Parts: sequence; C-alpha cells; structure tokens
Amino acid sequence: MTISDQQLEWIVQEVIRRLRQMGESPPAIGELRLTERLVTLTTLRDRLSSNINRVIVTSKTIITPAVRDELKKRKVELIRQN
Repeated sequence: MTISDQQLEWIVQEVIRRLRQMGESPPAIGELRLTERLVTLTTLRDRLSSNINRVIVTSKTIITPAVRDELKKRKVELIRQN
C-alpha cells in the first residue's frame, strides 16, 4: 500500500485535531517527550532522529551520563519540566 503526500498530510492533521479535542497538544517539531523515569541509550534507540533538537523529560527523570554525552554530541537540548 502506498500513501500519497495528500493522504499523509490528512492523517497528520486528523491526529492533531483529535489530540486537541482530547485537550492535549501535539509535540512541537524537533521535540522528543519522554515519560520514562530512567532514560538510557537503549531508551533513545530509534527515537533520536536527526531532526530532534530538544528532549523533554520530567523533573524527576534520571538521565544516564551516556545519554547526556550523546545529547551533547548531537547538540540536543535537555529540558526538565514538572
């Protein structure tokens, strides 16, 4: 099955519309929001694409030193939120 650009755009818009109806906002382009209590390199595997420029975690999330090094190497900002 091949999806056209128009179909893909419609799907994205529909997901955003439904998230807004539920009172949630979609993540901004370039953001990766993590809800895990512990973030390791395994956690980031296949999730940290080249277009990600910030990773958002909770204030209580534990970040391993290896993750900090990887984010620094990729120039990805780490943001802690409550």
